[in-house]
Amino acid sequence: MKYAIRPAAAALTAFAFLTGSAACVTPSAPEPQQAAGDAPPRLPSEQQLGDVAAGALSDQDTLDDAGTFVLSTTDGIDSAARSEIAAGTPLLIEAACAGKGSVTLTVTSGRSGTRQQVACADKPRAKTFAFTTRAGSISLDADRGTATRGGLAYLVRRPASEHR
Repeated sequence: MKYAIRPAAAALTAFAFLTGSAACVTPSAPEPQQAAGDAPPRLPSEQQLGDVAAGALSDQDTLDDAGTFVLSTTDGIDSAARSEIAAGTPLLIEAACAGKGSVTLTVTSGRSGTRQQVACADKPRAKTFAFTTRAGSISLDADRGTATRGGLAYLVRRPASEHR
């Protein structure tokens, strides 16, 4: 009988040791499962960001007080616009970008041109600058920085002082 107790005691000791070791191991937390409705939030599209940027510009309905409307766009950054206008026309250009990074807005008329850097932000602010046409048209082109994501809005108008 004493020979039967030793193997049983050894087995019981091993069992107790393994059970105690298992109790000391901290179990890893189960991975949270995403419900179908808990999908990661989608980033806004460039068009939606362009609409946000447009909110930083002058209201086109009030341009009678601020000048005459010439051209505008609200879109993704990689856009271009062109308009016919008389040479020698002074203009004010407002541009705003919503998102992250920056945009270089190039305004050209004939051989004359200017480049303006427009910063993209969560709460965009309009950047306004003057430009005078040199030919019968004006062209605006936007180029994004390598890490830029956003939407651009710009508004070209004749200053109110030109109409009085």
